[in-house]
Amino acid sequence: MKKSLSTYSSRLLGLIKSPPFISLTIAGNGLIILCSFIFYLIESPINPKVLHFIDALWWAFATVTTVGYGDVVPQSIFGKLLGIGLMLMGTGLFATYTALFANAMLGRAFSRLDKKVKIIDKSVAGMQYEMSHEELHLEKSLAQLGKRLKEIEEKIDKLK
Repeated sequence: MKKSLSTYSSRLLGLIKSPPFISLTIAGNGLIILCSFIFYLIESPINPKVLHFIDALWWAFATVTTVGYGDVVPQSIFGKLLGIGLMLMGTGLFATYTALFANAMLGRAFSRLDKKVKIIDKSVAGMQYEMSHEELHLEKSLAQLGKRLKEIEEKIDKLK
């Protein structure tokens, strides 16, 4: 159990330090902050729930995570379209995080399993090759035995 926890901890740390994870985190959060800023510019003059930038940032994170508390709701058409875009982005963002996490936790195991399967495939192919050689040898032996049997039968017929 302790070794397994250590293994998963090191894999998780490796994931967090990996360039894809860092890039995704920076790009995703940067886009959320940019959308928050745009939302604040559009909604703060007309939306009584958007008084400060943090309200727009709260809305963007609640939207991108698809939690959608409903405490801050866009009033303008462009704000609603921005929300739809954030919802779609959130789905893709978290699906990508999930894939990265699954790969970090299981990727090595699948890689090792794939190597073992390839080794087994080679072994089976080798066994089939050996069996075909054995089969050829048996066929030759049977042919020789058949030929010898025929010779013996001919000799017996001559003796009769």
